[in-house]
Amino acid sequence: MPDLPAQPNGAPTIHSVEFRGRGAEYFRIWIVNMALSVLTLGLYTAWAKVRTQRYFYGNTYLAGHSFEYHASAWRILVGRAIALTLFLGYSLSVVFAPFTFGVWFLILGAALPWLANASIRFNARNTSWRNVRFNFNASYFEAFIAYVVWSAAALAFFPLIPFTRRVHDYFYINHHRFGGRGFETSFPARRIYFIYLFGFILIVVLLLAVLGIAGAAVEIATHVHNILGKFNIPIGPENFYLIVFVLFGLGAAFVASFVTTLVTNLSISNATLEGGFKLSSKASGLRVAWIVVTNAILILLTLGLYYPFGRVRLARYRMRKYALIASGDLDEFTSEALETQSAIGQEIAGFFDLGFGL
Repeated sequence: MPDLPAQPNGAPTIHSVEFRGRGAEYFRIWIVNMALSVLTLGLYTAWAKVRTQRYFYGNTYLAGHSFEYHASAWRILVGRAIALTLFLGYSLSVVFAPFTFGVWFLILGAALPWLANASIRFNARNTSWRNVRFNFNASYFEAFIAYVVWSAAALAFFPLIPFTRRVHDYFYINHHRFGGRGFETSFPARRIYFIYLFGFILIVVLLLAVLGIAGAAVEIATHVHNILGKFNIPIGPENFYLIVFVLFGLGAAFVASFVTTLVTNLSISNATLEGGFKLSSKASGLRVAWIVVTNAILILLTLGLYYPFGRVRLARYRMRKYALIASGDLDEFTSEALETQSAIGQEIAGFFDLGFGL
C-alpha cells in the first residue's frame, strides 16, 4: 500500500508501514547474540535484546522515517536480575516452607499491575518516531482491574475470555500517548465474541480430526509394527502418536495465530490518535497463520537455524498491512508533538520489559 499524496480538498492521506529488514542480515545479528549469550552464561541477553529491537525498529518505516529504540541494556539487565532474585526467593521459600505459597500468590497479585505498567511504559518511552517519544500513563488501580480482576474472572468463567481480551486491548491502546496526544480504540463486544466463537469451532473441528487420525494411527501402527518387527526395525505405535501430537500442535498454532490476527486487526483498525489520525490493520488471518505454521516447520527441520529468517518473513508481511490514515500534515503534527513532549520523552523510567501488549 504506497503512500498516497495529500489531496487539495483535504482528503486523508494513507501512510503505509514498511519493514525493510532481510533474513540474512538478521541471521548474522542473531547468531552472534546466541553465541555471546552462551559464552557469558546469559548475561549478554540484555544486549542481545537491545540489538534485536534496534534492528527491527530501525528497519520499520512509516512515511519514509524509521522508528528508534533507545533502551539501555544495563537497565534491562538490572530488571532481569531483580526478577531472577524474586524467582529464586519464591522457589527456595516454597521448597523449604510450602505454606508461604499463599503469601507469594498474594504478592504476585499485588505486584502484577505495577509490573504491567512498568513494562509497557518502559517500551513506550524507549520508542520514538521522528524524534518524538511514545508514552504510557495508566494508574495502578486501572492495571489491577484489567489484569487481575478481569483475568481472574475469565479463569473462573471461560465465556468471559473474549471480553477480557477486549479489556486488555483497551487498557493497552487507550493509555498510550504520542507526543502528548492520546490513542483510543473502541468496538462492540459482539465483534470479538464472533471471532473467538469461530476460533472455538475451528479448534473443535481440529480436535475431532485429530481423534479420527489417532484412531486410524492405532490400526496403522499395529500393522506396521508387526510387519517391520520381523526386520528388527524399531518403529512402533509411539512414533505415530508423536506425529499426531505434532500435527495437533501445528493445527492449534494455526488457529491461535488466525484468531490473534483478527483480534489485533479489530483493535488497531478502530484506534485513533488525537489530531485527526486513524490506524489501520488489514492482515489476513489465514496468511499469518500459514506463515507461523510453515515457519515452525522450517525451524524444526533446520534445528532452529531458520528462526531469524522466519521472524523477518512474518515482520515483512505484518508491517505492510499496517497504515496511518492522516487528515493533516505529518510534518506539522510531529513538530507540535516534539514541542509538547518536554521531559516525558527524555524520562526513561522502569527496568522491566515483560512483554505485555497486543
